[in-house]
Amino acid sequence: MKEQRSTFQTIVFIVFAAFIVIAVLVFAGLSGGGGSGSEDIGEVVVWGTFDEGMMESYLNVLKDEDERIGGVIYQELNPEIYDARLTEAIANGRGPDLFILDQSRIIEHESKIIPISFERVSERVFKDTFIDQGEMFIGANGIIGMPWSIDPLVLYWNRDYFAQSGFSQPPVYWDEIFAMAERMTERDSANTVVRSTIAFGEYSNVEHAKDVIATLMLQAGGQIVARERDGTLLVRVAPNRDAFRSAVSPAQSALRFYTEFADPVKSVYSWNRSLPNSLDAFAQGRLALYVGRASDIDRIQAKNGNLNFDVAPLPQIRAGETTQRVVFGTLHALAVPRTSFNPVGAAEVAIILSSERAAELFAEFRGLPSPRRDLLGREPSDPVALIFRNAALISRAWFDPDVEETNDIFRRMIGDVTSGALRISDTLQRTDQELVQLVGQQ
Repeated sequence: MKEQRSTFQTIVFIVFAAFIVIAVLVFAGLSGGGGSGSEDIGEVVVWGTFDEGMMESYLNVLKDEDERIGGVIYQELNPEIYDARLTEAIANGRGPDLFILDQSRIIEHESKIIPISFERVSERVFKDTFIDQGEMFIGANGIIGMPWSIDPLVLYWNRDYFAQSGFSQPPVYWDEIFAMAERMTERDSANTVVRSTIAFGEYSNVEHAKDVIATLMLQAGGQIVARERDGTLLVRVAPNRDAFRSAVSPAQSALRFYTEFADPVKSVYSWNRSLPNSLDAFAQGRLALYVGRASDIDRIQAKNGNLNFDVAPLPQIRAGETTQRVVFGTLHALAVPRTSFNPVGAAEVAIILSSERAAELFAEFRGLPSPRRDLLGREPSDPVALIFRNAALISRAWFDPDVEETNDIFRRMIGDVTSGALRISDTLQRTDQELVQLVGQQ
């Protein structure tokens, strides 16, 4: 009996040890130690919208360190035609071997992707390696894309404008902006806005308007479109009020706050559709606060190298029972299309490029945080990089069923409120119904 028990224990130990070895080997692959230079990956053509010069410099450095990716070729496409060109090329069997995908296009492109199997990258290792938002790329049958770069929303503020208005610090909470808008916004005798506090309330001339509105809804504890593990999409814009202790849903409170600043009869009136694009207005010194992506810092500096501005964390809603610290993040990942001529090599390149060393190098080249937890665990000495890093840690997003269609839906939602055509509760109900119809078409 003792001999049988001993044999059983030995077998259990061997199996357990085997699982540990497999887990270590998988994690090594995600940490840059997954193979020797003798492995032949072959040619892998990568499509994306990132600057080709930057990508070539990045890949050249990496190729000197890892000869396995010597066959990687990058091609830059115009962002305005990227998705249409990608869809057409894949349909005709002439697409790339690997392409860069952000989370807003997961629903659109998932059927065209070969997921990386959980045997190659386990779900546990994936979650331990990448930030929470990365879990949007976990599919039912594997990893849809390997997270590569995160571009979160942050707050840009005009230091001169603040000093002239008697404010020394940017807002930490959204409600602080009410007092700022009353003192900082400049209007002429005809109530025309000359200089603005914040570009909220409209849609067409507010950069990243949909992302800003989504952030406010998520911070208030709400959802927009979520997805079940089986792929089912659930619309959550206008949930039953009984689900919340407050009489007002998160979407209602977010939409009311956002549109306050476009109401000419309000003391906080600060923005209207006749004003220039919000990023341009900020670069021109006509806007005190600009909510933009971390990557927008280069665009601002390119437009006005003399602007005295700084970066701060995105304001949050004051602590409440349903609020959460969230910023919207655009997460780029590497995905393998079904028409890839080298799917095995492409998957291996995706894993290598998202490994610790390659991801760290890419973050340096792009000037943005990596979505890897180990790299985010290193606190940068540069204060701006620290703000970007902290924003990356709390970044979230939602499953957008169709980017162009939801742009129109959100634009109508904002227009309904600012024009007075519908009450907030009614326009949210309609938005919910339109999203349900859109999701049903998927």
